[in-house]
Amino acid sequence: MTKQEFFDFAIMMRENSKTLFNEDRCHTSVYLAGYVLEAYIKIILLHKGENAFEGHLGDTHFLQKFRHIISLYPEYSDDLLQESNCDYPKHLFNGQGNNTTKASWKIGHRYKVENWTDSDFGQNVQNEIDKVQNALQKLQIDGVL
Repeated sequence: MTKQEFFDFAIMMRENSKTLFNEDRCHTSVYLAGYVLEAYIKIILLHKGENAFEGHLGDTHFLQKFRHIISLYPEYSDDLLQESNCDYPKHLFNGQGNNTTKASWKIGHRYKVENWTDSDFGQNVQNEIDKVQNALQKLQIDGVL
């Protein structure tokens, strides 16, 4: 897929996630929100020449590869994916605050329907994907897309 295809996918997943959240379908809303963040990460990976990535947000190897690449490029030092950034999507990365769910899109977590049902958590995730959309738009402005 191209950077533009990932961008279009991220925007679609954000809209679908918001619609589902507004219909009180929190679990599925959060599940789709993870793809917004994942698409953003994949755009950056593609932009930096990495085209042999596999996996999803919850895969340790995928996240390690991303963190390694982003550490090589100082222009992303204030990126929302740096944990020191106040906009860091901690709910998307950490699940519902339980450290055992770090990168909560792991297979063993994301398919459990009892997870991600809290509306406050869902609202926090919605706020985070708004920030990811802003970051996506900045990529357009900066000429990444």
